[in-house]
Amino acid sequence: MKVWSKFLICICLLFTFHLPVQAHNITIPKQAVNIKRVANLKDLVRGSTLIAYGWFDTSFQKQPLNKSVQGGQLVNFVQSFHVDKYLKGTGGKIINVLSTGIEPLPDPLHPLNKVYPGPMAEGRYVCFLKPVPGTKLYTIVGGWQGVYPVYEGKTISLKEEGFPELNQLTLRQFEAKIKSR
Repeated sequence: MKVWSKFLICICLLFTFHLPVQAHNITIPKQAVNIKRVANLKDLVRGSTLIAYGWFDTSFQKQPLNKSVQGGQLVNFVQSFHVDKYLKGTGGKIINVLSTGIEPLPDPLHPLNKVYPGPMAEGRYVCFLKPVPGTKLYTIVGGWQGVYPVYEGKTISLKEEGFPELNQLTLRQFEAKIKSR
């Protein structure tokens, strides 16, 4: 009897750990994310429900849209942003971020990348986020204006897109700068 009970426990454990994990499907909007640039840092902070420091995973879900542009099709992507610290607002440890990109990817310098940036590369960032109405998704405020990669402990303001006053700041300095707005 002891042998059978051990056998059954082993079989149960085997099936428990080898069952496929079901990814949580999120309903993705079928319209492109509309990126509206902001006039200044104050508007960027004010227009953001959340400002968070963390890192992106690769996109885990995508939805082709019924629109094409210069050699590619528009696609909505969802990817997880793992929050290490909130600088404005509060929320969960993971935020699902919606972005619109082009498939196949255009050259990095192509002007459409400013309008349809697609998913973020893996890495650490400070992001300015707002909710997508009617969903549990967020989008980046101001497109590239709302993204600040963090390298060697300091933020990088993207050339011609980010606000220069947020360049080369530690996380503490960045937080103080946005709280003063």
